[in-house]
Amino acid sequence: MKNFLQLLGIFILLTACTPDSAPQLEELMIETSKGIVPYRVESAQTPEEMKTGLMNRDHLAPDSGMIFKLDAEQQAVMWMKDTRIPLDMLFVDSAGNIIWIYENAEPYSEKYIISPRPSKAVLELNGGDVRKHGIKIGDKIHHQFLK
Repeated sequence: MKNFLQLLGIFILLTACTPDSAPQLEELMIETSKGIVPYRVESAQTPEEMKTGLMNRDHLAPDSGMIFKLDAEQQAVMWMKDTRIPLDMLFVDSAGNIIWIYENAEPYSEKYIISPRPSKAVLELNGGDVRKHGIKIGDKIHHQFLK
């Protein structure tokens, strides 16, 4: 019985470490005045994914991020609680237009970041990406959430 329990424990550990547990990445493009900037993003759709976001991560790979799909266009409220890395937040309408940008959100801050206009999605990128890629309000995001 002891051997069976040891084997079961090893199986559970191996299953937890398989590639299936890695986040699924999706293609996302930001259309800027300088050209297209490609990203690979995770999507947050469920209440748990929306609540957790990028919390407790030590880094975010270059040219990657997380997109939050809101149920309807609404005033989006974000924060940085338990988020260890600075983030740029892009607030997007249902047509994919960037309507507001909040740059270099401070790690661990519990300050609310509130979009001034209704948003359909929020895209979080590494802090500094907006400046690095010349992303501006009015640029367009192409992703399956936005039609």
